[in-house]
Amino acid sequence: MVSQVIQTRGLNLSLQGNQVLHNIDITTYSGQICAFIGENGAGKTSTIRCITGLYPPTAGGCTMFGEPAYNMSQKNRNRFGIVFDEGGLYGEMSAWENVLFFARLRGMDKDKINERFNRLVQHFELKTALKVSRFSKGMKQKLMIIRELVHEPELLILDEPFNGLDPDSKIFLRDKLSEICSRQGTSILISSHDLFDLEKIADQVVMIHQGRIVANQALEEITGITERYIVTCNSPHQVASILQDIEGITVVNHDEHSVTFTVESEVIKQPLQILLKHNVEIQEFYKEKSSLEDFYRTTKQAAVQN
Repeated sequence: MVSQVIQTRGLNLSLQGNQVLHNIDITTYSGQICAFIGENGAGKTSTIRCITGLYPPTAGGCTMFGEPAYNMSQKNRNRFGIVFDEGGLYGEMSAWENVLFFARLRGMDKDKINERFNRLVQHFELKTALKVSRFSKGMKQKLMIIRELVHEPELLILDEPFNGLDPDSKIFLRDKLSEICSRQGTSILISSHDLFDLEKIADQVVMIHQGRIVANQALEEITGITERYIVTCNSPHQVASILQDIEGITVVNHDEHSVTFTVESEVIKQPLQILLKHNVEIQEFYKEKSSLEDFYRTTKQAAVQN
């Protein structure tokens, strides 16, 4: 059964006399990946710090697993793991020593730590012979996530996990996070600017702008099929002229390769047949699909205008 994991209601936060969060309402659910997006300075990290109990809210509230986040019990603290972009690893230690140190702080038995560490190292394909100070950015990201997964949390919170990673490392990390969520039921909250990778794995998208939530939707609603059609052809300018004269069709735009248009369904049932009847030489014909990047751009534009 899907249950609530994180919930904020009317969350406000002021730092040094400046209000940085305004009436934040967020709910995340078990076994899902929630993407938390917004520009630099929008309030993502401040929200995460409130969610994890590092900042007391100025007003409103925040709960995790049904308990107030600030002054959370150690029992509930052990139910989540968090990785901030700035790290928190000890460079003079090995990977094993880093994981052992943090896991023992959570009261774990050394044999259990060792068993899970070895399994996760193999799962993430992490080479552990070097001291952490000699790890690449990607290796450090993997180790920080391993460190937070050893105690098998129900919730994993990641602040900019794709920062500084090469394409191969991004793909690997993205796929592993999706696997952890689907196979183990781990809930994941990811704050990131990497919209392309988030679109591959997220279930829910929450967008913050200037300390206010401006969107909170299921990803499938955001990236669903639109009512716009795209046809690629040899002579898009000519095709655009033809389409403009057809009742029920409105040309949205065209370039050197394609024409985008909408159709009044009550007037035209089969737009492809209409094109063929007008002797349009078609290379491709499909319905447009929205992207998370498109959604981010239009939502931010609307937020700025308001």
